[in-house]
Amino acid sequence: MAIPTGLSAQLGVAEESIYGTAETPNRFYEFVSESIVLEIERLESQGLRAGQRILRSDRWAAGSKTVSGSIDMELHTTGMGLWLAHMFGGVTSEQTGSLAYTHTFVPDDLPDGLTIQIGRPSNDGTVNPFTYNGCLISEWEIAAEVGSIGTLSVSIVGVDEDTDMALAEAVYGDSELLTFVNASLEIEEAEIDVTSASISGNNGLNTDRRRLGSQLIKRPLQNALREYTGSIEAYFDSLTAYKRFVNGEEGKLTLSFVGGEIESGSDYSLTITANVRFDGETPQVGGPEELRQPLPFKVVESPEGDAIEVVYVTTDITP
Repeated sequence: MAIPTGLSAQLGVAEESIYGTAETPNRFYEFVSESIVLEIERLESQGLRAGQRILRSDRWAAGSKTVSGSIDMELHTTGMGLWLAHMFGGVTSEQTGSLAYTHTFVPDDLPDGLTIQIGRPSNDGTVNPFTYNGCLISEWEIAAEVGSIGTLSVSIVGVDEDTDMALAEAVYGDSELLTFVNASLEIEEAEIDVTSASISGNNGLNTDRRRLGSQLIKRPLQNALREYTGSIEAYFDSLTAYKRFVNGEEGKLTLSFVGGEIESGSDYSLTITANVRFDGETPQVGGPEELRQPLPFKVVESPEGDAIEVVYVTTDITP
């Protein structure tokens, strides 16, 4: 019998060859928490019937289904490429050593959906499979903070839920953690001291494409510009960063996580590079403590076409 608590929970994922057609999960991830839910609208009659005081059981029906929620994970040296591919859409891969592979991710059309299966333990020791098909990543965030492991949070929109598909056997690959200890942030190739940094993406998806004859959504399409924003909490070392905001200057921002050595000349790493606009704020005195410099930013495409890319160096042959 499995431990009847979240200690027995599992997360399995598979890429779909046809959007919305569930596949058996074949990749498994450690995760911190999840909040994926199925909601079913209730349609209730507004018709009047003489003397009727309470809604009749034949005067309501099931309406639209909605699958949504988020998954929170820690950053690892292997396995993250699948999520990055479905966050951005575009990916190129090359072998850069005898064991090292470099995968570069840029904004492009999103791949066909994911099947996501979550094993949720009940009190009787059964790990119950909740399988969600047609899952796309609508939003995401990568974050780093002093004293913490790097994190990835993805927001999911899916088609439907199935509790009859068998629970896949969880098999985990080898990996190490990417933490704040070997993380760094640069602006215009100059490293700055920060206590936290995060970058978020919104894929601009229309997640409510409904039609007559079905409870389910059609595949979400991008109907708004993608937005990439973030925030930095830095030490107030000088006016340099503040003047970038005041003067409306754009700059190259690089957030890097470095892991252990793969082989001579190659380390595990995840590096985000973006052309950004800084949107404030003014540093303020709140007491005797050392001043900090908040630096919210937004990714914008430069005249040269640079916007944002993520480079993931790992031993995974494919994302």
